[in-house]
Amino acid sequence: MKECHYVTKINSNADGKKTGPECLQCEEECTKPRPSGCPHRCVLPCHPGDCPSCLQMLKIKCHCKLSLLYIECLKLTCADLKEKDLLTSCKNQCPKELPCGHRCKEICHSGDCPLNCNQKVKLRCPCKRLKKELQCSKIREGQVSLECDALCKEMKRKASEIKEAEAKAAIEEEKRRQQAELEAFENRLKGRRKNKKRKDEVEVEQSSWQKYKNFIMLPVFGVAVVMLAWLMVYND
Repeated sequence: MKECHYVTKINSNADGKKTGPECLQCEEECTKPRPSGCPHRCVLPCHPGDCPSCLQMLKIKCHCKLSLLYIECLKLTCADLKEKDLLTSCKNQCPKELPCGHRCKEICHSGDCPLNCNQKVKLRCPCKRLKKELQCSKIREGQVSLECDALCKEMKRKASEIKEAEAKAAIEEEKRRQQAELEAFENRLKGRRKNKKRKDEVEVEQSSWQKYKNFIMLPVFGVAVVMLAWLMVYND
């Protein structure tokens, strides 16, 4: 940056310098290429030789995208694929769900989850009496099955017989109930008929009295009047 000036000749191979002490020192930023994968600039100004290792921290998400990890830039840029896969794992169980519905058992990993589910599940026979614990993947692939044994079949037969007997008993009970209701209804109907007959008889008796009471009462009343008159005359 200075005007044209005198420069002391030096051996550039001795200390790596290309200028004499009279020249200004370069204060521009280092523009040397960075290691592959490093997004940071060199922390030193313009300098000879290699840049120092980058010790800044990178903030990245783990494979399962649930945790934030802080990793030294140097470790990540110098690691191979296997080491990078381990560095970017949060070391927790993978939260992804397998097609069978169970959670992946692997530690936080890259790529797709393995389809081979090792979760233990209970397999039952058709009648639900027998049970056995097997790997979920084997059951889904149809590699194993659990059939009913002779005892299961015998119990099923007995249960069917008991069910049929209960159904027959229920039908018989329903018939008895209906018969009882029918008899009660017929008894009530008979009682109503008797009451109606009695009422008709009473009405018939009452109608005969009302029909002849005038012919009966008039002579009786006349006799009573005559007797009363006779008594009055006798007393005088």
